[in-house]
Parts: sequence; structure tokens; C-alpha cells
Amino acid sequence: MALSFALPARADILITNVTLHDGTGAAAQAGVNVLIKGDKIASISTAALKARGAMVIDGTGKYLIPGLFDAHVHIRGGQAGAVGQGAERKTTMDRAAGITALHSYLYSGVTSVYDSGNNPDFIYALRAEERAGKLISPRIFAAGGTISVPGGYGAGPTALKIANWEQGQVDRAAKIAREQPDMLKLIIDRQGLYANKAVPTMTPDMVKNVIAFAASKGVRTTVHISAEWDAETALNAGITAFAHPVLRAVVNDGYIEALARGKVPVATTMVVFDSIARVADDPSFFDEPLFVATMTEAEREHAKGSERERYIASGMSGMFKLMRPHAQANIKRMHDAGVVLALGTDRTIGPMVHEELKLLHASGIKPFDLIKIGTLNAAAYVGRANDLGSVEPGKLADVVLLDDDPAADVANFAAVARVIKNGREIDLGKLDLPVNKKKK
Repeated sequence: MALSFALPARADILITNVTLHDGTGAAAQAGVNVLIKGDKIASISTAALKARGAMVIDGTGKYLIPGLFDAHVHIRGGQAGAVGQGAERKTTMDRAAGITALHSYLYSGVTSVYDSGNNPDFIYALRAEERAGKLISPRIFAAGGTISVPGGYGAGPTALKIANWEQGQVDRAAKIAREQPDMLKLIIDRQGLYANKAVPTMTPDMVKNVIAFAASKGVRTTVHISAEWDAETALNAGITAFAHPVLRAVVNDGYIEALARGKVPVATTMVVFDSIARVADDPSFFDEPLFVATMTEAEREHAKGSERERYIASGMSGMFKLMRPHAQANIKRMHDAGVVLALGTDRTIGPMVHEELKLLHASGIKPFDLIKIGTLNAAAYVGRANDLGSVEPGKLADVVLLDDDPAADVANFAAVARVIKNGREIDLGKLDLPVNKKKK
């Protein structure tokens, strides 16, 4: 299949008699009509809407939600090698792999992604194509290369490695001017040696300076952390989002209260740890329908075989299995306290979004609450809640029609019938995915 994809022609769309979950946390509305004109949601009403010439979609018995938004991905194709070992990281430019990954998100009902660290040349080229209307893709928001220190965690070839404030200020200014990132991603971690403090990381003063500089340029910031004391450093410095919750140990009530009070979004990212733990005991989830549809047989065998063996041999599977109960307890406590949780996977393929939703539900969060977590909260993560993330008049027309009620069962988020992004319906049968190649 060719790797240049023409966007479908745009026509007004009228979705009739649908049950609407608008993403704001409001109760579902039955018998709703939704009119999309151009790239915007024009009208929502239980009364009949006039829409001469519009394509009519009968929503009877179906459920409309905002397009899902994964607020932490790393689109495959831009880099390779172990993230914890900077010297092993290599840049790549595999556009075909990137497009297939992006299509896997659309197929899974995801209409926006935030790439939280990648090869800038790779991810910004895809972002430019998407924004110019030259690529069928979810909306792409991106950080480009991350910000670390020389020898630090994540300090690969695409990272901005800050040794001191003077050098860092010049390099950050150049990065922002050159790349125009949607967010800056900082790294505060000793994870390269399993939290050994001997691994270099950013000092509190450096963290504060980076965040303040970004804010002066109107750029949001997110941070990779593993420990509560590092999270508090970033929170006190004015960070605008967290790339992960603290998942390794039970966190203090005071920290959770500060997160809730500050309305600082936290990407949930449970599946990045849980999938590595889970695959050691039972890799069969890679044989579930969404994975079969979006991954080749060779990719699934690799995930169940050599990659699984690497996770076991490295000790990662065992360590992450120990983290699971702490992660679930922290997530539930944050949700109950009113922390803005945003759906995020830290993975590279669309079906992992639904694994994340299942994990959040298993932690004690109701499926109804997951609708907002997976849509409006994720849009807030990148500072776009004003025009994305909910089905409301005037907002961008990114919506997903489901065959079953997501508020009744978390599995129903995957019952994707139709995907509309930017006012255009995506033909799921023409995406560059294994499921469509098998049909030929």
C-alpha cells in the first residue's frame, strides 16, 4: 500500500438520534442530533436539525464520544535502542512505521496523540504533514527531543543535554525557535540504575529555570519522574503537567492534595509498566482482536518472544509486578481527590489505549469517569481543552461513534464504529494496517 494518503473530501455531517457522552462529565443525553459543519461542531439538539446536503449518519442504538486522546506516546520509527542507556539510542527515519502506528491509533478511536519525546526531525515532519492536511493521522502534538543532563536518564542523541544554566538557556531558546514544540519534556530520574542517586539528574534550580524559561516563551512543560521528592520539586517549580504518576511506592496525601489544588494534569501511563510485568506470565493479550488488526504476525511474535525474554532477563518484569499494587492505589487516590488524570500509555500503538483504560477501571475508576479522563482531561494536558476534548458547539469536530455504551463496560470503548477527525470521516478500511492488507 502506498504511503501517501489523500484526506477524504469534507462535507457537513449530521449524526441523528444518538446517545451522547460529551466528555465534560455531564450525564449522557439520549436522542441527540449533532451537526458538524466544516471542521467544527455546529449544533447539538434533541430537536431536528436542518442540514441540507449533509451526510446523515443514523446513530440509533449507538453512542457518541469525543475522540480519544493519548497524552503520552512515542511514535515508532524515529529512534531505537534502550531509553535508559543514552549511548545505545540511535535515530531513525522510518516513515512507514510511523504512519502505520498513527493509523493504529485512528483504528482504535484515538483522534489526538501527544508524542512525549522522539527524534525531532522525524516527529515534526509527521506533525507538519498532518497539520497541512497531507496525512491521514490523529492530531499530533510533540515535544521533540527531551531535556536531560549529560550522562543522565534519557540523554540520547536527540536529547538536549544541559550542563549549566548559561549553555542551557541558549540551547533551549534555539530549540523552541527551531521546533516550536507543543510542550517541553524534562527528565528527572535515576532510573538508569534503578533509582540509584549516583546517576546524574537535573538539580532543583535547573528544573526551576527550565520551567520558568519555557513559561516566558508560552510553552507548556511536562516532566518524567519516578519518585515523589522529584515530583514535588517539579510541582513547586511550576510544571504544567506530569508525564507519569508516582507509581513505585505509596505517595503522601499532601502531594496528592497539592496536585488536585493546582489542577496539574497527570498522564496515567499504567500500561507501560503493567504490560512489561504482564507479558512475563501471559503474553496472549497480543492475540486479542485490536492487536491482531494493527500489528503484523512477526511484530506480535517478537513481543511475545524475544522482547518478553529481554524484560524477564533484565528484571524489569519482576520489578514492575511489584509496582502494580502501588500504582493502582495511587491512581485511585488521585482520582478520588480530584486530580486531573489524563489518559496516557507511554507506548507506540493504538490498542494499548484500551489496555490503559482497562487498568484504570481495575484500579477502581468507573467507566463513565474514564470518558473525561480519555478525552477532555487529555486535551487539558496539552493546553487545548478550549477547542478539543469534548462534544460542544464551536469545538473541533473530533468524535467517535461506538456500537456499545462505554459507561456500561470499559470494553465498549473499543467498539469503534466510525471515526471523525477534523470534520472528516476516516475510512478505517483504507488505513495502512495488517487487518486491511489481509482483506486483499
